[in-house]
Amino acid sequence: MITAESSMSIARPADEVFDFTSDLRSDPRWHTDILEAQLTEEGPIEKGTTFAVQFKPFMGQSEGRVTVSEYDPPRRVVLRGQMDKMAPTLILSVEPQGEGSRFTRRVELEPPGIMRLMAPFLGGMFRKKNAGFVTNLKRVLEAR
Repeated sequence: MITAESSMSIARPADEVFDFTSDLRSDPRWHTDILEAQLTEEGPIEKGTTFAVQFKPFMGQSEGRVTVSEYDPPRRVVLRGQMDKMAPTLILSVEPQGEGSRFTRRVELEPPGIMRLMAPFLGGMFRKKNAGFVTNLKRVLEAR
């Protein structure tokens, strides 16, 4: 299993951070690998909501679906992705911290098939990219 977790203090209220990050349509503004994310159905974001996602090509894939599997505003959302054989789980947590918040982004992925052999190398890449995404999020939200 590959895991990557990054946390950062953000000088924005927890509910604002949660609303921004739990709506994947905001991802292209801070997640440098996401090109586009769209709701597959209109309505509020809640458990069962699905997003169609286009991302920079990775291991031959460039699109997939992400489903909200847990939704607990303004604290936590769990997202399950399906990108061909890749099925990452993304856990976003927000905690109030003074007048701001503490945001944590955790990615869990069980590489399929032969990719399991590459897990030690992929883990370092995932951790580095995850830290960069969280840094970008802080920059974007604090500039608002």
